[in-house]
Amino acid sequence: MRPQFAGLREGVIRCIVLHILAVFAVAAIAGCQSRTAPKPSGADLRFPDQEARDFTLTETSEGKKNWTLWASYAAMYNDRNLVDARSIRIEFFDSKGMRYSTLVANQGLVDQRTNNLEAVGKVRLVTETGVRMETDSLRWINNAQKIVSDAFVRVTRKQDVVTGYGFESDANLDHFHLKREVRAEVRDEGESGEPISR
Repeated sequence: MRPQFAGLREGVIRCIVLHILAVFAVAAIAGCQSRTAPKPSGADLRFPDQEARDFTLTETSEGKKNWTLWASYAAMYNDRNLVDARSIRIEFFDSKGMRYSTLVANQGLVDQRTNNLEAVGKVRLVTETGVRMETDSLRWINNAQKIVSDAFVRVTRKQDVVTGYGFESDANLDHFHLKREVRAEVRDEGESGEPISR
């Protein structure tokens, strides 16, 4: 009777030890899995199809130049028909081929299907007549030949300054309007006093 009891006790102890080892093994495997970061798949990585330095892109209509973009660097993504350009300058031209405004920005995103443009970062647009627009971002709607922006915009014409949100304009800033929080500082020509805020 005693040897059977001893064998049974050894079997129980062996079973407990194996169970404890199994728990430790599972915990160790789970610990190793949580420490290793998942590797990105090829689908998660996006590389440009083409890259270029000193890049130039011109949009024409019926043989006439509408605008020309210069960039220090550009990346082309064919699947999205997208050009991502950095340190950009764009010149806009009228129907006679005369430049009427110039835009500079940190970044420009061009949709090659529509030639719509989004300019981002320290955006400055200056017309040949001296009107200046400043904002953080704007969009050029190519088929409408229109500039729009939801960001804060400041427009300076001579000594007058208009600021606000919800900007919409033609490319030479002759006809523009703001929709929200509009403020104007109007100063008569030659006036040296404080501007009148409206």
